[in-house]
Amino acid sequence: MNADVKYAKFTAKQRALIMIPLLIGGFIALLNETILNVAFPQLMSSLNVSLSTVQWLGTAYMLIIGISVPVAAFLLKTFSTKKLYVSAMVLFSIGTILCGFSSDFISLIVARILQGAGTGILLPIMMDTIMEIYPPYKRGTAMGISMMVVVAAPGIGPTLSGFILQYLDWHWLFFIILPFSTIAIILGMMFLRSFSDLTKPKIDILSIVFSTIGFGGLIFGICSIENLGFLNLTVFISLLCGIVGLIIFSKRQLTLRQPMLELRAFRYPLFTLGTVLMFISFMMPFAVNIILPTYIQSVLGLTTSIAGLALLPGCILNIIIAPMAGRLFDKIGAKPLILVGFAALTIAMFFLSLTSWSTTLITLIALQSCMTLGIGLIFTPAQTNSLNHLPHNYRTHGIAILNTSQQIAAAFGSSLFIGLMGATIAKNLEKIGNPDILQQQAAIISGVNTAFTAALVMVVMGLILSFFIKQHENVFIDRTK
Repeated sequence: MNADVKYAKFTAKQRALIMIPLLIGGFIALLNETILNVAFPQLMSSLNVSLSTVQWLGTAYMLIIGISVPVAAFLLKTFSTKKLYVSAMVLFSIGTILCGFSSDFISLIVARILQGAGTGILLPIMMDTIMEIYPPYKRGTAMGISMMVVVAAPGIGPTLSGFILQYLDWHWLFFIILPFSTIAIILGMMFLRSFSDLTKPKIDILSIVFSTIGFGGLIFGICSIENLGFLNLTVFISLLCGIVGLIIFSKRQLTLRQPMLELRAFRYPLFTLGTVLMFISFMMPFAVNIILPTYIQSVLGLTTSIAGLALLPGCILNIIIAPMAGRLFDKIGAKPLILVGFAALTIAMFFLSLTSWSTTLITLIALQSCMTLGIGLIFTPAQTNSLNHLPHNYRTHGIAILNTSQQIAAAFGSSLFIGLMGATIAKNLEKIGNPDILQQQAAIISGVNTAFTAALVMVVMGLILSFFIKQHENVFIDRTK
């Protein structure tokens, strides 16, 4: 089918009705990624588990998403958008109901795994649909709105959770979500259908096995660094299994006639470059949004609710910037936006790496907002431009690759930077027998400086790589067609 004819089939109203259930589903699914963070103390008391144990409620969710996303490329070519979306939302809703009624840790983590499996499928569906129903010169705006959901939902999670927990117990974090997931399912059944060509590729069991071992082992190992340290045997074995699994998985994909994940997409340099830039930028918010609340509570001595609210201005800014960046991408292309975005990230990380006793809450809010501004200017242009450089038959696989890399980046960013902070704190306190409050705070400041210095090095690398971005020629066409 001619591309112009294909996109002309959809009116602006039809596209909006298609996107509404996808955005609602994506928002509530990603909201669940961080909604339990503030509830950890209550969960520890209610379930009678330690902090290191309760953290697996977040890690397991992220782990299952990372395993599910690569399989989504196969599923998108096998089942219609409607069937896949409704199935994913039903799976997520079942997990949400079970979470709400859980009374022990085991049942809760099993329910979180069901939620994660649904979420892992939802994200690629949303991206794939955008690429199928929007022409190149309108994808930036649509992708900007979806990226607003991807970044804003995890940021809103802790703030929303804090307000709910002031009046209700942790079970209601899940019950309150159910009406919205039900609405999303109904709207999906009404407005979705199959938007991409279904090739129904043959399922390869070995690919699924090695994908699970590879991505699962890698994310499990990375997430374990924070609690167990870099040199722990469990971390080493998990990372080794992950790397070996990914090598075998990759070689198998390159020999299959119908690979589960088409890794030949990396033959397109600008797609590969975009993936690297997305990886670097996606590491930052997950690390910063954990480190800053720790600093605000431990050094500034402020409450948990204030620490959560401190992240809200940046989250609101992202809600404004993400769709704006999408519209600007459609007009001026990716390169200027990504350059400005990484420049903002560099400024934010430079001053955060200089955090000291005199750094005020207002300064931290401003720097976190500056980081959010940079992220908002990078995500949409980098992702849309990368996918635009792939041929049509590779785009579903490109979406799966980008979404998988984002989950690995989130896990790697939080584990690496928080691990560096923790190691620095431990090193500063190991020679002090019984540290007082001031010594503990000085160690935390030193740890924060180390973590943000490492982040600064990475964003400078991203800034340099941004100069090699090129705009896809199909974006700037006659918009009157």
